[in-house]
Amino acid sequence: MIKISQNLKTPLIFFIFFLCFFINENKIEARDVYVRLSGSGSYSIGITSGNLTMSDAEGRLANLGDSANISVNGNSANIMGHSFLMPLRISGPGLLKFAGKTYRGSFLITQRGGLLNVVGLENYLCGVLPAEVGASWHSEALRAQAITARTYVLRQSFNRAEKGYDVVDTDSDQVYKGAGVETSKTNQAVMSTASLVLTYGAELAQTYFHSDSGGHTANIKDVWGRDIPYLTGVPEVVDYKSPVSVWNARFSSEKIRSVVKKVTGSDIGTVKEIQVSDVDEGGRAINMTFIGSNGTKSMKASQFRLNLDPRTLKSTMFTPSGGTFNAAKNNSTAGGLVGTGSKKQTSAQNMTFEESQGIAKMTADGVFTTTELIDMLTNPEKKKNYYKTGLERSSRQQIKIPSQTSTSKPALNKYGYSIEKKDNEFIFYGRGWGHGVGMCQWGAMAMAEQGWTAERILTHYYPGTVIKKFK
Repeated sequence: MIKISQNLKTPLIFFIFFLCFFINENKIEARDVYVRLSGSGSYSIGITSGNLTMSDAEGRLANLGDSANISVNGNSANIMGHSFLMPLRISGPGLLKFAGKTYRGSFLITQRGGLLNVVGLENYLCGVLPAEVGASWHSEALRAQAITARTYVLRQSFNRAEKGYDVVDTDSDQVYKGAGVETSKTNQAVMSTASLVLTYGAELAQTYFHSDSGGHTANIKDVWGRDIPYLTGVPEVVDYKSPVSVWNARFSSEKIRSVVKKVTGSDIGTVKEIQVSDVDEGGRAINMTFIGSNGTKSMKASQFRLNLDPRTLKSTMFTPSGGTFNAAKNNSTAGGLVGTGSKKQTSAQNMTFEESQGIAKMTADGVFTTTELIDMLTNPEKKKNYYKTGLERSSRQQIKIPSQTSTSKPALNKYGYSIEKKDNEFIFYGRGWGHGVGMCQWGAMAMAEQGWTAERILTHYYPGTVIKKFK
């Protein structure tokens, strides 16, 4: 039985109530996070202890008991035969329940019918860390993730006002699973970094992150077309091996044909060949060329992956056709840094493939100091000179540097190396998982295990940024 009262039924009081709510929301600058759990529909919600209390847009208060089924229809919601005008605010003394998960804070059913979890910033992060990395990870890797995740959600909250929420609870933003996944170790990482964020100049940094870079992170300009100084590609400097260090994926030629048509608007017919036509310094594909019976089309590799199936085609860090590149071996000999393709020379760096490969090997072997590594990251034009310096040091230390006859470089044709074709399928071989921009979670874990602090890890992946307290 729903018990309804009219405590806020007058329009003036209702207006003041919601005006105060929105003023407070701006004042605390997203200290409460609005997480979209569902876009629209009907909801079965509950509470772990006590009763659910609801207020609607007309100021009516209702006691819903310990559970309720809510059916959204237009701008109103039906609960046990009663109609309420949205938005609806639902709270209670215990943890809230929805879709098998428990949540702190309150629920908000918006005027658009979406279900949001409104939760304090630090409590939100306590539900993110175990979902993104896990309690077994090194504490410094967890601290780095906490600072990164906090910065990410705050930055997103400033850009999402028109959507009515800050983030979604999936990896489209960052995975959030509520209070049920919290652990003492991940909560401690959140508390020990409370209010700490990553900044660049006077602004919050854009702290994109991903699971596994495959050996070298990506330049954001190559992935999404933007140019952000602290989101340039950097090599992994500590050995690691993740569950997705090596993978392969198969897709039918018809599926690929449909993606090419969707993105380019042209039907190239039966797909005969797929080639990587441009790669970045770490070997990640930038552009791809699709050759069909009716023509040839090109597109950005990141765009192809996103439209094809980003969960199966785990990254655009492709290895040569046939899977001859051994990521595990690469990790043990070169710190996961050696690329799989050539890079167009630029006037700034003028680095050949072999020189870039050598820089990576020397970095993994500790030839350069941390200061020198940061200098190379922020001033790429100096890499050529550092390569020469590194050769001299390596000679004294008897470190072997890849030569012109290195077998890790794939055979290149006019466009790059080809994706393998068997019958009516194309087989992609690759390394890593994710878009590659920003912090590599598995790389951060490896650094932490080697004694790197969270601050040092973040400086590596976001060069030029500074950690500050968010006010």
